[in-house]
Amino acid sequence: MIKSKTDIEIIREVDENGEFEDFAVVRNLSNKTIIDKSDLQKMKKYQAEKRTYDNFVDIAGGFSFMLVDTLKALHKDNQFTDIEKARIMFLGTFCSYETSGRYLFTNNNQPLLKKDLQELLEITNKKEFYKFYNMLIETGIIEEEVLGRFEVRLKWNSKYHFKGKAAKAGTKSTETVKAYDRQIQTLYKEKNAKGKSINTPKNLYVLFMVLPFINKESGVLCNQQHNPIEEDCEPLELKDLAEMFGYARMTTLKTKLMNCKLYGTNVFFIGEGMKDRKKYTRIYVNPFVSCRSPKAPNASLLAMFPDTEKAIVKQLQAKRKKK
Repeated sequence: MIKSKTDIEIIREVDENGEFEDFAVVRNLSNKTIIDKSDLQKMKKYQAEKRTYDNFVDIAGGFSFMLVDTLKALHKDNQFTDIEKARIMFLGTFCSYETSGRYLFTNNNQPLLKKDLQELLEITNKKEFYKFYNMLIETGIIEEEVLGRFEVRLKWNSKYHFKGKAAKAGTKSTETVKAYDRQIQTLYKEKNAKGKSINTPKNLYVLFMVLPFINKESGVLCNQQHNPIEEDCEPLELKDLAEMFGYARMTTLKTKLMNCKLYGTNVFFIGEGMKDRKKYTRIYVNPFVSCRSPKAPNASLLAMFPDTEKAIVKQLQAKRKKK
């Protein structure tokens, strides 16, 4: 077994019968190692999947893990309003690794201080902000570290978001969902030409609370998230989500989901089909926003959100030009 980083080159040689054969030469070891033909296809597949995943990560950016059990509990928690729950999900994307102290950091890698929080959350009412902030302290979601009168650093509770491995973040749970930090922050902060928020915290609440139901393979919302076969994973329909979130009409929820936008592209895809002469709906989440898979999204899921990658790349290029 090769344990170190390697440089793999596929070469072609002619065998004794005059036929071409492919081999893989593994370099950067004390000696070159020839991989036998039976393992070559596995290696090629691995390399192709890794290239695809690396390309996806370059575009999607960094992510935070959220615990599925915590998200489900937060949905039922009456201490916080729906808007406040969305704010919690937004704030968690600024958390750092356990080795960095679990502090909240800005995207410029500067400590996010207490005095910065009201502006970041875009809460104009000071009384409203302090009511929310005090709740974060009381419930242990945030812990203060007072270094001076105007320098109060904030530590994040890894029960809500963490980076890295679950064990190192002090949690034993393995049921997690990824939230891509840059996209979540954009969803919260993005404004239209008139300076009005495109996605309100109230609407984003629904997005965050459905994340535990993302299927690991297909990205569809369902009850059996680890079942790779979509037909058998018990997909959730619009009527199921409407009931879950207390909407009397499915069309109201559908409008909210379809109005959720990232750089003008959809965060949800709602597909319709027929089964036993009855219509059914299936709801998919944009993998550039959130997913549960350790691999790159499959081609069929990416095809549902054809413009998102281009939109993110365009934004990244625009930011680089400003620097």
